Amino acid sequence: VGKALEALAVAAGQVDTNASGDVLTVATSVSIAQWVIAPHLPAFARQHPDIRVRLLSAIWPDDFNASQADVQVRFGSKKQVGQAAVRLMPDRLVPFKSPALSADISDLPLIEAVGTSGGWSRWLESQGLQSQPTVFVDTFGMALQLAAHGGGVALVSELLAKHALDTGLVERAHDGSIDSNEGYFLSANTANPAAEVFHDWLLDQVG
Repeated sequence: VGKALEALAVAAGQVDTNASGDVLTVATSVSIAQWVIAPHLPAFARQHPDIRVRLLSAIWPDDFNASQADVQVRFGSKKQVGQAAVRLMPDRLVPFKSPALSADISDLPLIEAVGTSGGWSRWLESQGLQSQPTVFVDTFGMALQLAAHGGGVALVSELLAKHALDTGLVERAHDGSIDSNEGYFLSANTANPAAEVFHDWLLDQVG
């Protein structure tokens, strides 16, 4: 066990060394990295071959504070993320499912992303429907992934689903949507020109 831990420490040190210096560090939730940044990152690399990017997964405030990242995308309320952050839009909560599922939403499993103040109970009430989730996950990104694989209907931020919707991985399961109390907020180190470039580029991608 000791040798394994030593090997892991050496590997981690190599990663940190390789990712230091002139690399732009972007601390973000896995959901944003997977569904918003990843589909467009090759285009960013072609447009800005001089900027190397390190994506750093972060969830809790302490993760972001410790990262000292050049760019941050946090999930939460405006009060939690700070006044300098810009909320990424659109971010209404919309139900999505795989095109392979043809049943009515009332007859499909509902996938709930726990830990948010808005979810299926509020959406169902707004539509006058009665049902309850049967699958529970801890992020919108995982909920969307399960929906894309035909696991049911995910109620997630339309910001995350844009690329999946455009490419046919998912489709809207219902016309109804609700406001999201929390959102994804973007901020950047204005003293770093590369950070401002990435900040403006990401805003362009979400439109």
